[in-house]
Amino acid sequence: MNAGAKGCLVVLVVLVVAVATIVFGWLAFRGETTTLRSRLTLVVETPEGERSCSSVSQLTVLAPGRLNRTIGFSSLARVGEIGEAVVVDLGSHGILFATLADERALRSGGMGMYNGASVQFAQEAFHGKVGSGILAKDDYTAYLEEMKRRKPRGEVSFGNLPVLVRFSDLSDPSSVVQVAPSDLAASFGPGVKLKRAFLEITEDPPTTGIEAWLPWLARTKSSPRLIPQPPGPRLLSDASTVDLLSYDDFRRKFP
Repeated sequence: MNAGAKGCLVVLVVLVVAVATIVFGWLAFRGETTTLRSRLTLVVETPEGERSCSSVSQLTVLAPGRLNRTIGFSSLARVGEIGEAVVVDLGSHGILFATLADERALRSGGMGMYNGASVQFAQEAFHGKVGSGILAKDDYTAYLEEMKRRKPRGEVSFGNLPVLVRFSDLSDPSSVVQVAPSDLAASFGPGVKLKRAFLEITEDPPTTGIEAWLPWLARTKSSPRLIPQPPGPRLLSDASTVDLLSYDDFRRKFP
């Protein structure tokens, strides 16, 4: 091998090592993203028989790398949320929507998408492999990856469901009315009852098509409140749950 060829080889090796070092350091510092998909299914009893429907939502979380955690930056970040409300057609009784809103978070000023998996499947039961060394995973990342591997399924208690609603007029978002999961009959008539709800981890793609039910979602990419609010400041405690609902609670595409 002549001197020129040797020189080129040295430069190539140096470049490969440099790129590998940058990538390795970036992963160790920035961390990694993990995407989890979950399917929520509602089963409703009506006088005409059972009706059920489900929707798949997708959550992407960025966990800080080992170097970042070492210097004290350990906060997780939601960097992706995609999903739609569950739509259960109850025939002549109306249409039930399970939104993407967690009522507890909503009433405390939160805006994140409902994540039933974190309630339904405790982190203690899905430890996952953290690994070791500079590329060791964050505990929450290992938890998400273990759920993806095992794909659990479980029944959701009514108290852990997202906000349920119906519309007096599907073409009018301000006609939204909250529905009590334990008393669907009050909103949909005698004989209508929420029998059960299930949550499962899946690889199925996120659900689409809710605009066919709620056409006003297709008219804007912004996320205004469903019920226009009066001008001026207002305490959260003075607002009802439906006052706080926005378009994003029925269809979310972030980023």
